[in-house]
Amino acid sequence: MTETHTGEHEGLVLVVDDDASTRALHSGILSRHFEVICASTGAEALALCESRRPDLVLLDVRMPQLNGFETCARIREHSEVPIIFATVYDSLEEHLKAYDAGGTDLCVKPVSAQIMIRKVRLGIAKHREREALKAEKASLHFMAMSFLSTMGENGVLLQFARASLSCRSYEALAQNFVEAANGLGVDCCVAIRHDEQETCWSKKGPATALELSVLGHVSKMGRLTQFRNRLAINYDKVSVVVSNLPTEPAELVGRIRDNMMVLAETTEALTESVHVRLESAARAEQMQVALGDVLRTVEELRNKHRLLVADVRMLLQSHSDEVRANYGWLAADRIQEEAMNREVVNSVDRILQVLLRGVAFEEDFARISASLSRHDRNEDFELF
Repeated sequence: MTETHTGEHEGLVLVVDDDASTRALHSGILSRHFEVICASTGAEALALCESRRPDLVLLDVRMPQLNGFETCARIREHSEVPIIFATVYDSLEEHLKAYDAGGTDLCVKPVSAQIMIRKVRLGIAKHREREALKAEKASLHFMAMSFLSTMGENGVLLQFARASLSCRSYEALAQNFVEAANGLGVDCCVAIRHDEQETCWSKKGPATALELSVLGHVSKMGRLTQFRNRLAINYDKVSVVVSNLPTEPAELVGRIRDNMMVLAETTEALTESVHVRLESAARAEQMQVALGDVLRTVEELRNKHRLLVADVRMLLQSHSDEVRANYGWLAADRIQEEAMNREVVNSVDRILQVLLRGVAFEEDFARISASLSRHDRNEDFELF
């Protein structure tokens, strides 16, 4: 049978004793400062410890069936509540048994009311202090783990941004997204819309027909939709479906949801970067083709110039020889022949000087050809 007395509620004390008069005495002393519940057996005390969770237990040693030591040991299996033994035995052996069983303190019957109240009050205060320290430790541990988790998640987001800034295809961007989601602890499929097309990717590669159907339905939903462990995110060019979102703890769920939103929004911005890179690559390819055409044209002009110079040299030499051969037909004397010969030589020299300037032109052709050849061989050529 359980007796209950209420006081100023400094704490809840369970008084356990098989003697009714002793229970009444102890509860009467304590009820002036504490709420008191009573138990007459060890089994009843165990039940009350489970259901009411007292702040302290005042426990008799000698009880039938389940004695105080056994009751204390059973309580200690699931609770750290302070336990003060109340016993008529004052021997060292009995006291050691009490502490070995898990007792916090000990009072010798007949107990002093003032000592009992002080011991109970001190026991409850120390217990609450320990519980507060444990709660603070747990809170700090949780904060530390959250901080480490957040650092890890931020690292995943940063790595995604670094890897995706240099993406040259929508497939690579989609693969990076799925890998980053896996780094955050979730599986997903993503659709990236571009040029009236879609690139869809999941953990196993290109999205399956079922995943494509789901992504198609999701794209018509709002920005963020969550149902149990499913999460859908939509932007103009990006749709995401998470298939295994945790349901608890709420703090973890919130972090994953926020990080997936960041991934989706970042991907939305990076699609434009991929578009610019693809256009740049196309323009670069066109320019390489044009450079090749220019190179071939310059080489053709260079060869034609070489042939022109060679032909002019041959014609001049032939002309000079013919003039000398025809001096006899002119009936000129030696002085006249020498004058005409000097005039021919001077004319040839002037023409040859012009051809020498053509040699510098040939060197210009060579430099242009070499420069165009280097650009034409550059496979990594890009405009941006």
